[in-house]
Amino acid sequence: MTHRAKKVSDDPVQPILDLQHRLVEALLKADTEALEAILEDTYVDTDESGSRLDKSAILGALKSGDLKLDSITLLKTEVYRCGNSAVLIGASAQSGSFQGKPIAPKILFTATLILRNRKWTAAAAHRTAVPGN
Repeated sequence: MTHRAKKVSDDPVQPILDLQHRLVEALLKADTEALEAILEDTYVDTDESGSRLDKSAILGALKSGDLKLDSITLLKTEVYRCGNSAVLIGASAQSGSFQGKPIAPKILFTATLILRNRKWTAAAAHRTAVPGN
């Protein structure tokens, strides 16, 4: 994985990247307890098909097996930090299914994170499929 950081302050980007890795690991393991702590209560996810799911819908899809992620490989992540928020822009390769249909094999993503009480959490994400994959 590569990253470029535009630092607006002296704060390191490593805790932000650590959160991204914990999020990926929790999704792969369908670890809803970990995701409960990682995702803001107001978390919103827009997937490759344009469907928008909130935190409870994502946790429910993982618990029911409607969302099954077999692999996620982070290909590139750029971190842009501004105060108590950060935006991640990147690409990943993935395999799995949502409601029995295969998910896009390669995506571009944008994620918004916030720092609250010295802890980074995910506030929103948006993904789009890379054409031709």
